[in-house]
This record gives sequence, structure tokens and C-alpha cells, in this order.
Amino acid sequence: MAEINLHPDDEVLSTLEMAKEMGKAILILSLFEVMFYGAYLSGETLFPLFCGIPLGLILFAMIWQTLMHVLGFGKMVRNGNEIVLRTPNSGKRRPSILDPLGRVFTVPIARVAMRSADRDGDGMLSFDELLEQLEVESKSEYEELREQFEKYDEDGDGLISPSELESFISHSDDNWAEEDTSNWWSSGED
Repeated sequence: MAEINLHPDDEVLSTLEMAKEMGKAILILSLFEVMFYGAYLSGETLFPLFCGIPLGLILFAMIWQTLMHVLGFGKMVRNGNEIVLRTPNSGKRRPSILDPLGRVFTVPIARVAMRSADRDGDGMLSFDELLEQLEVESKSEYEELREQFEKYDEDGDGLISPSELESFISHSDDNWAEEDTSNWWSSGED
């Protein structure tokens, strides 16, 4: 079996701790599920059924995760205030069928950004042009921008080409179409 992929902040729960934590939640949800089912059987309204079905699915998911922990297919961990199941695939992003759509959006965005920031019209972005466009106010912002610029200046010529700008846009922190398949807590190395 593959190694369980844990986050550095994870506190692995023992089976006894997991049973205590999950047992409380499963017991409470089960009581509510029985109450909703009883209300459904005794009444003419469908409201208890609409509340009971999602609750039942949550209950099923919790029982499934507990079984995965007990059978060794994952580990229940406490990370901050939440208890989650970690597996060998935890933190890894699988490619989506929507990933090619990312390029459909990043190419026009990169072209518009290049046109607005390229002051000398050479089709490349220098660090000074980028600095002027973003109006950096502090030394820490300047250093961070310099670091990001050097990271995406792949050929090291001191200029960002349109393709390097596309790479920068597609790998920004808030981009849903990013193709990174590394762990969410690693630097991309496997």
C-alpha cells in the first residue's frame, strides 16, 4: 500500500481517539436520522424526507471514512479544528477535463496584459515596465515582485515573453485551471 500523504500540521489520531470523536458525531446524526424517518412515517409532509436524505448521506460518508481508517486505507487526522481522512492521494490534484479551458482564458488575458504593460512596444515585458504597471509601494513588495519575475523569466534574458506571461497567469495562486499535480503543501517536488 502507498504511503499516506500527510500535511505537516496534521496530528494523526489513534483508532481510540478517532472512535471517540467520530462516534459522537455518528451517534448524534443517527438519532436525528431516526427522528426524521419517524416524522416522515407518521406525517403527510415530505419535509422530514428532504432533511433526512442529506443527513443520511453525511452519515454514510462519516461511516465510510471511519472504516477506511480502521482498515488502513487512510488515516484520520486533526488539522486545526477539523478532523479529516488523509489517503495516499490527499493533497494531489488530478487533471480535469476542464484544464484545456484554462488556456482559452489565459491567452487573451496575457495578450491584454502585455499590451497594457509593454511601454516600449517590443512585445516583451521588462522588470521596469512591470514595476511601473503594478505601482509597488514597499520594499517587501518589490522583493516579492522581483522573485516572481525571475521565476517566470525562464530563459533568463531579463524580459518576460508572451508565453512566459501566459505561464505566469496560468500558475497564479487563484487560477482554477492550474495544471500543478503536486501536493498542496509541497513545493512541487515528488
